[in-house]
Amino acid sequence: MDFPDIGIQNINMSLRSAVSASSSPFTYNQQVYVHQGVVWMAEVTLPPLTRNEAKAVEGFLAGLRGGSATFKLGNPLHNTIGAGNITGSIGDTTVTASISGAVVGDYFEFSDHLYIITSINGSSYGIMPPLRNTASSSTVDFTYPKGTWRLSTNEINFNIAVDGIHSFTFPIIEAL
Repeated sequence: MDFPDIGIQNINMSLRSAVSASSSPFTYNQQVYVHQGVVWMAEVTLPPLTRNEAKAVEGFLAGLRGGSATFKLGNPLHNTIGAGNITGSIGDTTVTASISGAVVGDYFEFSDHLYIITSINGSSYGIMPPLRNTASSSTVDFTYPKGTWRLSTNEINFNIAVDGIHSFTFPIIEAL
């Protein structure tokens, strides 16, 4: 489904990693184990909408039927003109890339998933989350990169103020 073209007032994005840690109660030495799981999560707040504007959002959210359907969405403030190529295997957090002008913190899209560059060392690029699909000189897009998401709850909540203004805030999670 296509996300309604109404803009985003606020998006609170997070990248959750599956990391276990324990600490000795006697020495306070720590053991840390990094599991393979990493997932994007976000909470999206839409701008105040009139009833007519809100209809499209209500229909969209209801059509998702909780977390069963997916949609494409990117952070509208992370837009860098450019493209490049990457090579890597599923699960890699370092890929070989040929990307002109990219810097740490830039977002890109590959195979309907959203990634962020965490480090650059020559043609080796650190990325998060780990690569979801194998890439062999595959094109990546930096121009308004999007990921595939689903609602992270099966409830649809919205607020209607006395003046008729509708407000929407909803949690989403990367669709894997």
